Amino acid sequence: MRLPEMGDHDTLESLDAFEARARAWIAATLPSLDDEPVESRELQRLLFDHGFAGIAFPKEYGGGGCTLQHQKVFFEAAAALCRQVPTTNHVSIGMLAPTILDHGSHEAKLRFLPPLLRGDEVWIQLLSEPRGGSDMAGAITSLKGDGDTYLLTGAKMWSTGAHLADYGLCLCRSDWDVPKHQGLSMIAVPLRNTVGVTIEHIRAADGTRASFCQEFFDDVRVPRSNLIGEENQGWAVAQALLVHERNAVANIGYGYLTGNARPASITPDLSVPDLVATASHRGIDGVLAGPLADAYIASVVGPLLSARISAGIRLGTHKGPWGSLSKLHGAVSAVETARTTLAVGGPDGVVWDGDEVRLDNAGTRWLGIRGNTLAGGSNEMQRNIITERLLGLPREPSSDRELPFSEVLRRATAR
Repeated sequence: MRLPEMGDHDTLESLDAFEARARAWIAATLPSLDDEPVESRELQRLLFDHGFAGIAFPKEYGGGGCTLQHQKVFFEAAAALCRQVPTTNHVSIGMLAPTILDHGSHEAKLRFLPPLLRGDEVWIQLLSEPRGGSDMAGAITSLKGDGDTYLLTGAKMWSTGAHLADYGLCLCRSDWDVPKHQGLSMIAVPLRNTVGVTIEHIRAADGTRASFCQEFFDDVRVPRSNLIGEENQGWAVAQALLVHERNAVANIGYGYLTGNARPASITPDLSVPDLVATASHRGIDGVLAGPLADAYIASVVGPLLSARISAGIRLGTHKGPWGSLSKLHGAVSAVETARTTLAVGGPDGVVWDGDEVRLDNAGTRWLGIRGNTLAGGSNEMQRNIITERLLGLPREPSSDRELPFSEVLRRATAR
């Protein structure tokens, strides 16, 4: 994967000129955060029509033809001006679109990227399976050729936003008689009103109907032209997707960067200074001095880490999946800070009036924060990536990497 750089463009607008033009347009056009919320697709079309959608994507595929630095400038300006930007397109543009850009054919890019960047279509990833855990290469959702189409059969889960999505980029098993990493394919699956597709919500630990879902595919017909990358080469596509996912989560990749000027939020309405003030009012700031200091340090270090990695990638000094480092830091610090918030709030953090589930409190925040340690790859997987790919340490031994996948399944069944 190679991110676009300033020298990749013949006539590229300077960052200063771009920022001035973007700020003027944002101030005159985008609605304020204090206004009634505008639907994300409508906002995305507005950006697209004025050349601010997919800022770092090539113009021939509907993008702005600029760099990730230009993208960062735009969304930091929008945050500083307190303006609304699209929210449901983060996965589509931050993770799926760059994966298609990396591995899709020219025809696939022309077909899929413009409507995706325009907001006409929302895309998600279909990677995890009920049986697989973190072993993504052990996928058993089946893809069989049938003339000009494929037949897709199996199940996926933990797919955020599947109930709202138009397409899912699905990793599936297309060859069972080669080692598991060599028999996978990636294909774009239409999800709306598609025969054989069933989507169900998963109920979250806090009692709400979550934004993530499970999906079932029963002989779903998908055109061969929807294949992204080569048949049986889906593992490389999946790896690119995961790099883009971690970079997007770490605010160093494609997608929407919200900037680092705002204070780190602990709960939807409680910043670190608020947390300290609450602890002081309750007379426990001395007891919790260490955790409170850690929460403040995390709120400062996180943005600095993202900025350092982003600059290193741009300059070529940080090569490899550095987004995993920032993603791991964010997940670990979020859990610890949520634990501190729970301690500061005491009983008030876990009780409220009425029978409806409240999400703006420390208790439900604590129940949901574990998702940060799983989404985008578990903390354990991030540590493996950091130690093996960034530090160069030996990878963990595996007994099934060279076996045909059908034999791996046979042995697992025989136990």
